[in-house]
Amino acid sequence: MTFDPQQFKQAFPLFAQAENQRLVYLDNAATTQRPQCVLDAIIHFYTHSNANTHRSSHRLARAATEMVEAVRVKLAAFVHAADAREMIYTRGATEALNLLASSIGQTLQEGDEIILSAADHHANLVPWQMLAQRQKIKLRFLPVDSLGRPDITQLPVLLNERTRLLSITAASNVLGCMTDLEAFGEMLAQHPCQWLLDASQLLAHEAVDVQALGCDYLVGSAHKFYGPTGIGFIYGRAAALAALPPWQGGGEMITRVTLEGSEFAAAPHRFEAGTSALASIAGLGAALDFLQGLDRVAIHEHESELLKYLHSELEKIPHLRLLSQPEGNLGLAVFVPSDNCAWSALDIAHWLDEQDIAVRVGQHCAQPLVAHLGVPSALRVSLAGYSTSEDVERLLNALRHLPLDVAEVGTTRLSASSTTSEDFFNGAVLDGLDLSELADQGWQQRYRRLMKWGDKLPEQPALRRAENLVQGCESAAWLKHRCVNGYHEFAIDSEARVVRGLSVLLLLLVQGRRSEDISRTELQQTFAGYGLDKHLSVSRSNGFAALVNAALLAVDMAQE
Repeated sequence: MTFDPQQFKQAFPLFAQAENQRLVYLDNAATTQRPQCVLDAIIHFYTHSNANTHRSSHRLARAATEMVEAVRVKLAAFVHAADAREMIYTRGATEALNLLASSIGQTLQEGDEIILSAADHHANLVPWQMLAQRQKIKLRFLPVDSLGRPDITQLPVLLNERTRLLSITAASNVLGCMTDLEAFGEMLAQHPCQWLLDASQLLAHEAVDVQALGCDYLVGSAHKFYGPTGIGFIYGRAAALAALPPWQGGGEMITRVTLEGSEFAAAPHRFEAGTSALASIAGLGAALDFLQGLDRVAIHEHESELLKYLHSELEKIPHLRLLSQPEGNLGLAVFVPSDNCAWSALDIAHWLDEQDIAVRVGQHCAQPLVAHLGVPSALRVSLAGYSTSEDVERLLNALRHLPLDVAEVGTTRLSASSTTSEDFFNGAVLDGLDLSELADQGWQQRYRRLMKWGDKLPEQPALRRAENLVQGCESAAWLKHRCVNGYHEFAIDSEARVVRGLSVLLLLLVQGRRSEDISRTELQQTFAGYGLDKHLSVSRSNGFAALVNAALLAVDMAQE
C-alpha cells in the first residue's frame, strides 16, 4: 500500500483553514504542524483532568500524575530506552542541552575536555561554551567532512585521557545530512568518555534505538515530530543520570528539605523541578500514539523520493546553487543565489512568501557551519510527510520565474565612487521618488518597484562597519544617523535589495525631518496603506523592523 500525503495532510487542521488554502509549508525543520489528535489531547487535559502532579492525592491529581507517567513510558518505548525512569521532561532540546551542560559540568575538573562539532546547532555549542568559560573546560571541535557532517576520521586525533564527553548532532539542521552514528558508537566503545546526541532533526524521520546506539544521552523536542511546543526530553542511561547532580532546585525534585540542606530525589524527578508543561505532555503522548500508528518507512520513502526530485529540478535552475545533496538526507534542500544572480537569499525568500510559500532563510542557528559553506545566508526547504508533489511544483515554479529583469538592474546600482556620504545624508538619492509609485499595484509590481528603489541606495563600504551594524537582521544591514540643526538624516545599506527598497520608503518618511514630524504611527499607517505592514512585524527575519526601531531610537536619543 502506497503512502498518500494528501490523505495524511487531512489529519492536520491548519491546512484546512480558509486563510491557508494556498499555503505551501516547507519549514518543517523549524517546526512541524500538529495533527488534530494532539490538539484534542491538550484540550482534553485542561477540560477533564487539569491538576498538578506528584503532589495531591485527590482524583484530578491522580489522573494528571498517571497521564504524565504513562507518557513517560511511551517516550521510553519511542527511543527504546531500557526503563521509563531514564526519560526526563524538559521544555525542549535547548533546555535539555543546558540542563546537561550544567549537571555534567559539575562533575568536571579544570582542564577536562569536551568534543563538539562545527556542524552543530547553536543549542549544542553555546551551553558548552558558557560552561568552558565558567570552569576552564577545554572545548575541541570536529571539523565537517565534504558532506557537512562531523568528520569521524578526525575523532582519534581529538580523543585523549582528558576527554570526558562528545556531544554531536545526529543530523544537520542546515543540510539535512545524517551523522554516521554507528561508526561513532563503535569508536567511542573503546573510550571511557560519554557521548550525547542531539536528535532534534532525526526523530520525525527515523526510528531511534538508544540501546543499539550505545549513547549515554539523547535529546529531542516534540514540536519537531508533530507534537506540541514547550515540551522536550532527555534520555539518560540510568548509571549516567545517577552520577549527575540536579540543575534546578525547587518542588518535587527532593526527598527531604531542612533549613540546613536538602536531599535530592532519584532520576527522573531530580531533574524536573517545579510544575512541568502538563498539557504539552498530554499532547506529546498523543503525538507518540500518532507516530506509532503510521507506516514510518513508507513516509520516509515518500519524503526521500520528493527530495530527490526537488534536488534534480533545482540543479536545472541557472540562477540558483545547491548546497545540499539528497543522499543520506532527512528531507532538506538548501540553496543560495548563483554568483551571477543579483538577488540575495532574503530577496528570494520574500518573493516566495508573497506567494504563500513558507521556507527558512538565514544562518539557521548554525553560524559556524554556514560560515564553513562560504555564504552569508541560505534558503532551506524542509519536507514532512504531508509535503506533496504539488507543493514542490509550486515552489519550483516560483523559483523558475524570479523576475530576473529586476535583478539585472542591480548592475547599475550607484557605486561608492559616484556619490558621497554627504550626498546620501542630505537625501539626494531620494530626488524624483514619490510614494504614489507604490499605489494601486499588485504585489508583483510593488515588489519590482521596491527592488528598483533599492538600487538607488549607493554602495557605501565605509558604512559597513561593526558600529553601524543593526542587530537582529538575518541579512546584514547598517544604519548611521546624525542630527543637524534639529533635522534628522540617515544613511542605510543592506545586503538584501528588498530591505534597501523598504529603506528608501523609510527614508522618504524620516529623512530631513524634525523629531516632532517623525511618528511611528505614521510609519505603520503608510506601510499598511501600501500592503507592506508585514515588514514591520517583529516576527519578520529580514531585519527591516530592527532597522526601523534603530532609526526611531536614534531620533529619541537625539532629543535627550
